[in-house]
Amino acid sequence: MEANWARKYDWTMHPARWATRLCLYAIIGLFTVGSFPRGRAAEAVPTHIEPTLYAYRYDMPRTIRADHPAIVPVANAIRAVTKNPLEQIVMVNDVTHLLVDYDDDLRVYGVPEYYATLDEMIAKRRQEGWLYLRDDCDGRAVFAAHLLASLGIPWKLEASYWKRHAWVVARVGGVDYDLLDYHPDAPAPTRLSYRLVGHWFVHPAHQPPPFDWRRRWAERTGSDLSTGLRLGLLALDSTPNHLRERHSTDWTELSPADRRSPADPRMLTANSAGFPYGETLKPEALMAAQTRLPANPPPGIPTDSSSSALAGNSAPGGH
Repeated sequence: MEANWARKYDWTMHPARWATRLCLYAIIGLFTVGSFPRGRAAEAVPTHIEPTLYAYRYDMPRTIRADHPAIVPVANAIRAVTKNPLEQIVMVNDVTHLLVDYDDDLRVYGVPEYYATLDEMIAKRRQEGWLYLRDDCDGRAVFAAHLLASLGIPWKLEASYWKRHAWVVARVGGVDYDLLDYHPDAPAPTRLSYRLVGHWFVHPAHQPPPFDWRRRWAERTGSDLSTGLRLGLLALDSTPNHLRERHSTDWTELSPADRRSPADPRMLTANSAGFPYGETLKPEALMAAQTRLPANPPPGIPTDSSSSALAGNSAPGGH
């Protein structure tokens, strides 16, 4: 028996057979590595992700938690508006834009490329005294992945060298939808390498159908203040009798000349953070931030999602 087993698994006796097997294993590996995360044996969760596409795709998913204490209240707020997964992913897209302000890694973390975990983004917000998280496209995708996991929706982190972009894919009803990826054709087509080679590796974003979740929030919750604040829909200085709608913030557009991500003037009148909602701002961070305040308070800007139903008479510029 042992002799037969040895002959069967001795590659020197069947080199062609083993070469074929290795090729098959490699092909299977290519397809399974990029699949949606599934349950797996317990392994150490990385606290820092190397700035490579491989680490982003395959190490970062190990940091995603469905039960993250800062994420669960936001997921519950989404459920209060809709329990339809296809509608929920539209909210995940838009709420991510609202709760994660956009800024460059160099200004936020001091290095050209940094793949921050959610815990690192929260720690940075606390350190700087910001009202909301700040990161670029990969940080927003990580945040959205946490939300999708908490909602029980299959997800997958994606990144493209040719798009110079990172996003998240959500699967609903066996169909994949690209979130945070509604501008797949800019600015990649301006590069010669993209026109010659890159366009073969890029597919148009598959968007979920539009969903007017802001109106549904008003109808389903009675314009509930707490739910609106947790979703980032309302400014922090809103009251039950005076609801102020807010929009996404892009600090690279609002304060492009700063070397560091600027302080937010609105935090001087805020009692708590917008995410995690209700968390007290550190006095020492506020004092340090006053030396970096931009000249004018930033206005709000619409989210990148074409599914957002933005009210025409909204009051941008709230907290």
